[in-house]
Amino acid sequence: MFKFLSGPRRYEPLPVDLERSSSVSPNHQSRRLPAIPPRLRNLIIAFGLLFLGWLLFHRSTEVPPPAVKWGPDDFNFTAQRPRYLDVSVDRPVVIRLTIMTRVDEFERRHALRQAMLDGVSKKHVHIAYKFVVGRPVMGDNSSTNHTMLQAIGKENELYDDVLVVEEIKDVPKRLSEKRYAALKWSASVPEHQYDWAMTMDSDTFCRFRLLAQRLRYIYPAVNPREQPALVGRMGGHLVYYENTVPDDTEDDDAEDHIIKGNWYSFPAGIGYMLSSNLTATILSAKPALPHHVNYPSDDVMIGAWVAGLKNFHDPSIKFETTKEHDDPPIRQVHPKPYLPYSVDTTIIDDKIGWHDFKDHGGFEKPTGWESACVHRMTSEQMRAFRKLDEVKHEWERLPDY
Repeated sequence: MFKFLSGPRRYEPLPVDLERSSSVSPNHQSRRLPAIPPRLRNLIIAFGLLFLGWLLFHRSTEVPPPAVKWGPDDFNFTAQRPRYLDVSVDRPVVIRLTIMTRVDEFERRHALRQAMLDGVSKKHVHIAYKFVVGRPVMGDNSSTNHTMLQAIGKENELYDDVLVVEEIKDVPKRLSEKRYAALKWSASVPEHQYDWAMTMDSDTFCRFRLLAQRLRYIYPAVNPREQPALVGRMGGHLVYYENTVPDDTEDDDAEDHIIKGNWYSFPAGIGYMLSSNLTATILSAKPALPHHVNYPSDDVMIGAWVAGLKNFHDPSIKFETTKEHDDPPIRQVHPKPYLPYSVDTTIIDDKIGWHDFKDHGGFEKPTGWESACVHRMTSEQMRAFRKLDEVKHEWERLPDY
């Protein structure tokens, strides 16, 4: 579920400071290179970043991807192929898809376009999608950040599929705000025009034809345009949130107030699908549901919303402060409901269809016939997986790489 980032690497100083050491001869000092003017240095850095973005963006179209060596237990297609995989759906499932990516993940976005999104079966699913990025924050160099935005602009000229949320810094701690912005994009069309608002991580590979078939034949009772529903691979948590942080904050550490209640299910890391009905319900709340939740609890936030919509109305549930987020003593609290009415959401924990890649994560298992959304795959693995004989027919055409 959780992803941990290591801190910046520290480097030891050189054994001898050539500028200050009295042991260095005048001849050595006289041969020092002249300092680069700050404006020229910034220009060089900006040009280098732009070139790097171009290189990453075009590399996968010019250089064949390296061969992938699969492990002996990475896949399991030995069981009989389920019959529902050969049955057509009565109508395509309509998905509004958002993919969380870092602003500099040019190669990852291109791999997802090539391997996952190109040629999706329109008989089974209709997809409108966006890669979601925040405002570039590459240190304090404004010209470097501007250059990164220019590279994103070039990418959008070709694909028009990157949503830049400029009011949110593209840093891990603000990922929950990116998720909320993604949900607002999904709901930018009326709820009766689509079935699901889906959000996934950039290292998740989804077989959308299979996903549509599972929704139709494994979970036929769910009507996403008429009822609140949440689909994904579920974990458990008991923290809830109250909206206390203004949207215009520049403090990356600012977090909505945390309280503790009863246990609930939340989509753990791979991705999740909110029915269009639930999406509209969530976004109808005034004030907005709490969405300033520090990474890596951004996925917990989704489950906390769904649980709070119901449980904040239940007087039998005890909510209290936590010793980690409030001064002692721990005391009971009565959170204000998000909406005037209770919302009871159907939660689908699809343990067969949603999982981590073999030996990568807490929900790991071999990928098989019914693996719809597989987490923790590299770009090279995605491209190679698309070409496997067992799955390549699920797209309308063979990939062009």
